[in-house]
Amino acid sequence: MKLSIVLACLAVGGANAAFTIRPPAFTGHKVALNVATGTNDFATKSTSTRKVTPSVPVNEVSKAERSKMADRVIDPDYSLAVQVLLLAPLIAWYHPSYMADGSPSIIGVFGACFHVVFAALLWVQTLRVRLVFEKDAMEFYNVKGPRCDLEKGARLVRKPNNYVSGTQNRWNYDTITNYGFFPSIDFPVIIYLKETETPKEQWNKWFAAFDGNNGAGQPHFFPGICSARQIRTEFEKRGIKRKPVRTMKDIGKDGN
Repeated sequence: MKLSIVLACLAVGGANAAFTIRPPAFTGHKVALNVATGTNDFATKSTSTRKVTPSVPVNEVSKAERSKMADRVIDPDYSLAVQVLLLAPLIAWYHPSYMADGSPSIIGVFGACFHVVFAALLWVQTLRVRLVFEKDAMEFYNVKGPRCDLEKGARLVRKPNNYVSGTQNRWNYDTITNYGFFPSIDFPVIIYLKETETPKEQWNKWFAAFDGNNGAGQPHFFPGICSARQIRTEFEKRGIKRKPVRTMKDIGKDGN
C-alpha cells in the first residue's frame, strides 16, 4: 500500500514532467531537507567530497555516429497498470481486517478502490506519454490526437517544463551520467536517470535530495510506463554512461 502511494505521486507528477522522486537511500551523508524552500545541505556539499564510483565501460559513440541513427519512439508498456489493477481484488478479499461475517472490511474496500484509481491513472499516463530518442538527446512528449495513436494521426507535443527544476524534459546524451531500472529490468516499477544538464543550483531539490547513487547531477525517477528493454537498448546503442546501481542484495550485504 505504501509503495502504491509513492507510485501514485510519481504518476500524478508525470502529467507535467518526468518524475524526480526516489525512496531514501543510505549514503553515509546526513540530509536536511527544508520543505518550505526545497533546499538542503546535501545540495551545497562539494561534489569532490562525495563518494564517486567509476562508470561501467560502454561503447564509445561519437556525435557523428549518433546523428546517423534513426529516431526511436519507445513503445508504451501497460504491464505496471495491469499489475496494480490485479492487486485490487486481492486487497479487498485478503486484507487482514475483516467484518464479523468474514466479508471484506471498509479498509480493504478502500484499499482496493485506491488501487483501481491508481491503475487507471497509470493507464492514462501510459497512453499519453512517449519517450523519444532523437539524434542528440532524449525527450518526453505528450501524445495528442486520435486515440493517442501515432499511426492514426496523433502527434507528439512537447511537455511543460519539469515541475522541480523548471527545465525542459529533454537531456543531451553526453550529459547523462547514470541510469537504472528498479527493482530490475524484468520488473521495472521505477526507471532512474541522472544528468548534469539541469543548472547546478537546481540539483537535489525536494525529494531528489535523497538520491543515493554516486556522482553529481540531477536525478529523475518515473514509473515504468514504457518499454524498459527498448530504453536500455537505446542507451547502450548510443553509448550512454552509467554506473553500478546498488540493488536490495547489495544493501543486505552491507547490513551483514
